[in-house]
Amino acid sequence: MSQGLWDRLERRIPTVVDRILRRYVDGSPHYQGVVTEHLHRHMAHTCREGARLYVRMARELREPRDEELRLFRERAHARGAEGLPAAHFMEAYHLCAEEVWHELTLVADGELPPEAGAVLLRWLRHVTREALDAHQQEFQAARSEEREARRATVRALVAGERATGTATRFGIRLADSYAVLALRFVTDHSESIGDALGRRLAGRRKVHRLTEELLRAFSDEAGEADLLTALDPDGGLVLVPSDPGRPDHGLETARAALPRVRQATGVDMTAGFAHAGDHARIPSAAAQARRLLPLTVAPDEVAVLGDHLFTYHLRHESEAVPHLRSLVEQLRTEPDLLTTVGAYFANDFNRRQTAQQLHVHPNTIDNRLSRVDALTGVNPRTAQGLLVLGAAMGVGGAEHLDA
Repeated sequence: MSQGLWDRLERRIPTVVDRILRRYVDGSPHYQGVVTEHLHRHMAHTCREGARLYVRMARELREPRDEELRLFRERAHARGAEGLPAAHFMEAYHLCAEEVWHELTLVADGELPPEAGAVLLRWLRHVTREALDAHQQEFQAARSEEREARRATVRALVAGERATGTATRFGIRLADSYAVLALRFVTDHSESIGDALGRRLAGRRKVHRLTEELLRAFSDEAGEADLLTALDPDGGLVLVPSDPGRPDHGLETARAALPRVRQATGVDMTAGFAHAGDHARIPSAAAQARRLLPLTVAPDEVAVLGDHLFTYHLRHESEAVPHLRSLVEQLRTEPDLLTTVGAYFANDFNRRQTAQQLHVHPNTIDNRLSRVDALTGVNPRTAQGLLVLGAAMGVGGAEHLDA
């Protein structure tokens, strides 16, 4: 009796597939109720073969063979390469199971074999597992290719090269102008423990999490263009689409966005900011943002040239820079002198305020300034000495200037 039941169900498979397609397009926003040629050619065939596999499993009371699952792997690879989310083709498999069961109850006329339901569940488990594994492999490869394309686009723009070819090929929408952010991330504890694979995975998860949150934080700025990122676990570049006539707006947005990203990811970060009014200016803007990055100290700080003109200028390498750095290194041998010079600058050379800040007598400040002169040969009580010490602190100890 059961063999006749499976024969009747197999003859009804074309009708079952028609219902599956109809239900799928009615519930999908992509097709608006229209069964396209693509669905007739691919999805209908997959559902027919899926239903026939179920009938064979039920007739012979066996598990599916590997070659019988090959079609589902191949179709899942194709859908993953197209970028179709897994939930969409999983919906098709579940609709297939529902409609096959519905048709089975109709043709069985109340005489369902006891194994029918268990076999259907095993069929669904096998085909969805094979399909999900294959889809994940292909989808991850496609996502990786897209990420690399975005990185390649950033590299090309920063190098002053044309990026339209790669952008067009991968559907990346370029803006006319960009706010350029050079980011530095604080290393997470998980990135320095375990084996090499574990550290690498931790770094990838960190980059993925940061990229997602940066996309969310700057979503209002992107408009019709794409945010471009080239990030590694320790930092990288972000190109935010911007208004060429409103560079200050990009800076305000960046300063508002970074705390949100830090809160969402738990990653402390600092940034250098520069604006590129057109593609030709992106290389110089990226270089400027990177040079500003070492000047940041506080979490979520976004350094811009206007706030660091003196120190930024001094950070450019010249024959004088090693000599200026050596002055700071001499002061580091007596830490109280370095601290005193930093506080002296921070208090606009007011010895009494400096003494109050350091909780010492004003005469102690005088004595320490004299020791600075004796140690370095630079007198902090003269205009020339202040200029030299200020330059030295800017080059070799900027954090003390801002204390």
